Amino acid sequence: MAAVEANEAGIERVHVRAKWKHEAHDFTLWLARHLDLLGEAIGIPLELKRREAPVGPLFLDILARDTDSDVLVAIENQLEPANLQHLGQLVAYATGLDARAAVWVAPEFSYHHGTALHRLNEWTRDGIRFYAVKIEVVRRNSDPNLEARFRRVVWPGGWDEDALVQPEEESPSKRRYSEFFQPLIARLVTDGFTDRTVQHFDHTGRRFPSASTEAASCSYAASLGTERCWVTFHVRANDIERTNRIFDELHASREEIEAEFAARISGRDEAGGDPRVPDWSWGRYDPFYFFSISVARDGSILDSERHDEIRAWMLDQLPHLKAVFDPRIAVILNRITSEEPPT
Repeated sequence: MAAVEANEAGIERVHVRAKWKHEAHDFTLWLARHLDLLGEAIGIPLELKRREAPVGPLFLDILARDTDSDVLVAIENQLEPANLQHLGQLVAYATGLDARAAVWVAPEFSYHHGTALHRLNEWTRDGIRFYAVKIEVVRRNSDPNLEARFRRVVWPGGWDEDALVQPEEESPSKRRYSEFFQPLIARLVTDGFTDRTVQHFDHTGRRFPSASTEAASCSYAASLGTERCWVTFHVRANDIERTNRIFDELHASREEIEAEFAARISGRDEAGGDPRVPDWSWGRYDPFYFFSISVARDGSILDSERHDEIRAWMLDQLPHLKAVFDPRIAVILNRITSEEPPT
């Protein structure tokens, strides 16, 4: 957001930090005192319960109550553009506090974040209601007083796409992948599988960081080509010897690992899921100090009619992959770390 932007006649939109210098000490305090304005913007009468509401070791910015329906409302606020970390926090805090509405307040929402919240509302029709609210600060006719105002961006049953920051021009291929992965990422965050994601080598995949130690870093990934799609476990160490040692220890248990995974996904016919036999691939990439262990199936980014089915498969397979590999890699990395002398 620019420092000062022209807006309606006689109005300048200024940077939010012109009014609030500090997010927690200034903005959160102000918002807690002006829940009536926020409630008016989203159509919910709000009453403050507490600030910095504890959720395990973490804290929700504001916990409020919907005075009409007497349910809790989780509110997470930012002075910076919306990001995936705060989306994950909002979902985790709302779930942890059994809130029935989750409100995300920020000065800027990308198209992808708007899409994610819109999809969450579609998936949780009888659960948590999600709202995105844009906070703006304006100056009227050179008045030195700064005025704050809210603009509803996403709400149950709708969204204001014009209020979102549109993605930069992308090639049709990149745009197709972005549209495929955004709902997948939103669901994985909602389910607690991950709280962040990175592009996986190129735009055809997304990686979800997992365990990380001085010995190695691990992640899970989902990727999609023109004929096949994959869910993958990746490990990267800082030298070939260590990478190969970790791979070899896992590979020695390959039969046991694949059998455990197969047992986890058994009964798909009865459950209405995917009855395919897992198609495994174990690969070492020595020049790059990493290896990948993947389960694949048929699927194409070009076949949009099957995208929902492919996403459902990825959402089903990734937690089972994590359940199989997380305990094993933890034992291996702990052993390697204990064997190495302190630096």
